[in-house]
Amino acid sequence: MTKNLYALLVGIDNYHPDSSPSVRSLTGCLNDIKAIESYLRDRISSGSEWKLVESTDVPWILTNEKATRQAIINGFEQHLCKADSDDVVLFYYAGHGSQQKVPEAFSHLEADNYNETLICYDSRTKGSWDIADKELAYLISQVSKNNPHTVVILDCCHSGTGTRDSEIVRQAPGDERQRPWDSFIFANDSVALEELASANNQDKKMKWRGFQGKHIAIAACRSDETAKEYTGDDGQRRGAFSYFLTETLKKTNSGISYRDLVRNVNALAIGQVKEQSPQIEATDAEELNQLFLGGAIDERSQYFTLSYNTKQKSWVIDSGALHGIPNSSKGGDTLLAIFPVGSNAEELHQLQNAIAEAKVTNVLPQMSQVEITRDSGLSQNQAYWAVITSLPLAPLKVYIQDDTGEKTGIELARQAHKEAGLNQNPSLYVELVDSPKDAYCTLSADNGQYWIKKDNRALVAPIPEQSDRVGYTSDRALKAIQRLEHIARWNNILTLESPPKSLIKPDQIEMSVQILSGQDVSASPNGVEKRVQYTYEDAEWKAPVIQIKLTNNSSRTLYCNVLELSESYGVYLPFFDERSSISIPAYASIESECEFYIPDDFLERGVTEYKEIFKLIVSTAEFDAGVLEQDGLNPPPQTRSLGLPDSTFNLLLDRVNTREPGNSSRKLDDWMTKSIAVTIVHPQDAVQIQPNKSTTLLDGAVQLQQHARL
Repeated sequence: MTKNLYALLVGIDNYHPDSSPSVRSLTGCLNDIKAIESYLRDRISSGSEWKLVESTDVPWILTNEKATRQAIINGFEQHLCKADSDDVVLFYYAGHGSQQKVPEAFSHLEADNYNETLICYDSRTKGSWDIADKELAYLISQVSKNNPHTVVILDCCHSGTGTRDSEIVRQAPGDERQRPWDSFIFANDSVALEELASANNQDKKMKWRGFQGKHIAIAACRSDETAKEYTGDDGQRRGAFSYFLTETLKKTNSGISYRDLVRNVNALAIGQVKEQSPQIEATDAEELNQLFLGGAIDERSQYFTLSYNTKQKSWVIDSGALHGIPNSSKGGDTLLAIFPVGSNAEELHQLQNAIAEAKVTNVLPQMSQVEITRDSGLSQNQAYWAVITSLPLAPLKVYIQDDTGEKTGIELARQAHKEAGLNQNPSLYVELVDSPKDAYCTLSADNGQYWIKKDNRALVAPIPEQSDRVGYTSDRALKAIQRLEHIARWNNILTLESPPKSLIKPDQIEMSVQILSGQDVSASPNGVEKRVQYTYEDAEWKAPVIQIKLTNNSSRTLYCNVLELSESYGVYLPFFDERSSISIPAYASIESECEFYIPDDFLERGVTEYKEIFKLIVSTAEFDAGVLEQDGLNPPPQTRSLGLPDSTFNLLLDRVNTREPGNSSRKLDDWMTKSIAVTIVHPQDAVQIQPNKSTTLLDGAVQLQQHARL
């Protein structure tokens, strides 16, 4: 029997011109909706047991002026509500979130007297309103009556704190109008209100307790954070959360659990965007272990199909950007080994059996053009199978800010970049771009110092740390470029994700994090992001101890290790003595523990929260994780090798540090990654406040004046 996926996708970049006050435009929401639509169309194939339902009654994709309040409500009531217990429902919203004053009926539910809301295209025009959180809950409860698997994804924010950064955030000012009760969509639904009423209270509105509908909700950020926009590797503006979500999904061959999905997205967001931590919650926490969209996503074969396309006048493979194929860059090409159709799994992993080799030259949405680099007589009238043997590592995109008037410093920095690579060639880790919009970070010269900044915030200490008479030198310019290369390597490791066609399924290896000592202050009860705090014992602060447990749920031996990516751009192997990889037999587990602390130089600068990302790397063969290690902000380490077997995965890890192409490997390994973020919290020391004199707090940042009542 065919199962159905009912989706309602809403993206709004531009709001009604009569909005009062005006609602600032966004730039990435429509791109987010196009990306998730393309993903659904591509991964839910017509030949499978699942069908993507395209409504003929009401639009299921609503963008800009089509995304009115009534159109969104109609999408729920006339499209999503058709789903039954065998189906999946997805509501995806990308746009502005906000707040609005609550009516008296809800005042006992909101301590700040504000509802959280989604701004529709016409929400802020006369007679129209945002969709309040209570209304969204009501709509979900109506969808849930037939018990489908329901998922709500919101790339917006509702924080009232705003932001001082130059970033574009998806949060608009609150609606201060006094909203009447009868404007809520459930106001006239007497049956629903009766279900919510207290048995001993006839005033149904005053005892409103909230609509309940079984669902999973994924949000772009915590309530005290902002959802930001981001420029992806393809140069498109996107929501940061939506970008990392769809990139993770594209690179996942089979199903992935909600918990693992949001852990990976959370780790990427924390590593790339400040103060944004995606969150997940469910009415039933056990549902977080289910596969994304209830398992509706097709599993792909382990190979691509290579054929000659007469329209393109080129050889092509049947996968493109939608399938996670990266564009070639200064960091290398996507290389392929070509095999006869019908080759078995073992033959596809023995590269000496390849009859040809190729590289990807142009990545299209659904296919990629390739160039045959070694040919053993391929026929344009036949099809072949292809597997990836090498992936490009994207360079760090940097904009040199030259508006400070420091011409000498800028010229030295540009020259240092030209000579930072091997044999005085340009750096392969860092690519200079012409616009700050296209850059991950900026390099500027100011008052004799080099500054590396992202969104106007320094990422590392300036070079030199204190301005002096020496000023700019070639050595200091080179050191600035080397720090950028250091950050580039850290980013390469952070974004290292499972390759397309990986046969290691996410549920075959499990990584769990347990806090053995220290206070667990995690905001998320579902283990998506861990927050652990120092404890005060015996008159001193004790750093927390964290345990990692790895479980192999597969029927074969797997090789693993866990990297620690620190906020100081260090990469360490803290949990296990092995610097290479640890073998875990089938259905076995290993565990290890380690103490984690905030470095003294961070504490001395007033940093009390320090983010760590634990990245699990898994392979079907041994690999050398030690080549990835680097100290926080030290010069790049020399490549270290333990003489492990020559394989495609070992060559990829080696290139993170060297950028050298390496020799052709004779064995193709399968591999995958998982990530989880941990924040270490160090409370401020207690200070006694006395009534007869002033007290200094936060290293002089705050002074509390004396007062007789203290």
